Amino acid sequence: MTDQDLDQVIRRMAQTPLSRRGFMYAGGLSAAAAFLAACSSGGSSSPSAAATTSAAPTSAASEAPTASAAPSVAAVVVEKELFMYNWGDYVDPTNMKAFQQEFGVEKFTYDTFASNDEMMAKFQGGATGQWDISAPTANFVPAMRDQGFIQKLDLPHIPNAALIDDTFKKQWWDPTDEWQLPKDWGTTGITVRTKFVKEEVKTWKAFFEVAPKYTGRIVIVDSPDDVFVAPLKALGYSLNSVDPTELGQARELLLALAPHVLALDSDQYNTKIETGEAVLGLTWTGGILELRDKPATADVEYLIPDDGTVFWMDTWVVLADAPHPNAANAFLNFILEPHHQALETMTNQYASCSSAAKEFIDPKVTSDPALYVPADVQAKLEGQKDNSGSKLRASIYEEFKSKIGQA
Repeated sequence: MTDQDLDQVIRRMAQTPLSRRGFMYAGGLSAAAAFLAACSSGGSSSPSAAATTSAAPTSAASEAPTASAAPSVAAVVVEKELFMYNWGDYVDPTNMKAFQQEFGVEKFTYDTFASNDEMMAKFQGGATGQWDISAPTANFVPAMRDQGFIQKLDLPHIPNAALIDDTFKKQWWDPTDEWQLPKDWGTTGITVRTKFVKEEVKTWKAFFEVAPKYTGRIVIVDSPDDVFVAPLKALGYSLNSVDPTELGQARELLLALAPHVLALDSDQYNTKIETGEAVLGLTWTGGILELRDKPATADVEYLIPDDGTVFWMDTWVVLADAPHPNAANAFLNFILEPHHQALETMTNQYASCSSAAKEFIDPKVTSDPALYVPADVQAKLEGQKDNSGSKLRASIYEEFKSKIGQA
């Protein structure tokens, strides 16, 4: 996928804003580490930042934008602790350990949320000053900024921000690039265990049609933004629709689906697919793509529906009243280094927002159309607006949840 191809998607996304979360399955660590070690052999590995946040960005792959020289930064003392509030297992453990060792961080606290809504509810309930960093989906950034939950980035102390592709900068959620750093991006789609599901399920419409045949064996991520994608796109509507008539039709599809659903699960959906407890799912790619490499689950397919789906991007933000701001800046600069970005992609199976990382990512990964989406499929992707203010959508989703598994 070229920068020009992705740029077209981002431009569309800028016109119709985007939404969503992420999830990581920490499988295949040894393979990822081995590939990176091979890339780094012979002295080709670029050093990370030193124990201060004054290091310049490391060398980038040829596809990355040309970064200007990093500003001169005075050394700062990195605190001995870092508190993160994030999706479950959404940072590579090897990177976390390496960060602690490099910066002398003795305590890395990793607390989790299951959805953007849960994260926002926590902050709205007064949980400020507890964490340093979080990873909301891009469309939540403006609300977090306006409600005082995040602070402006200290960019002089995050010089590796220059390695983020220009394609991902100056978007509607942060036109001045002062409040967030792109973390990764991906899609919401259909997962099928073809060993058990013999029908072709290449569209959301087909997903709803075959569901009754697999009662109790369907898993769906617990995310309103993603769930509404399926019925609205199956009906030929925008996934951002707030039209009462269109949402009414979407409600009928969801309520008809609910009795056949095993669970709403944003954290362990991949496990349910792996064991065969679930054979059909509305999922993200995290935790799914690596199942294809295991003999017992080689029949797993992740499909981007032909009738369209959502393009989402997760971000890094520094929280207001962060107790360890220097450690936060050090981590953000560290995680944007190309080698570390590569390990994140190879571990969590979401595409990096930095082309500089591609040099260190297994070509099998970068050529995977489920992860690095080809241009003709990108044309079917739609960015998502912030629909959290729609009381009708919220009401329908709660009704849908209440009917899960009730025959």
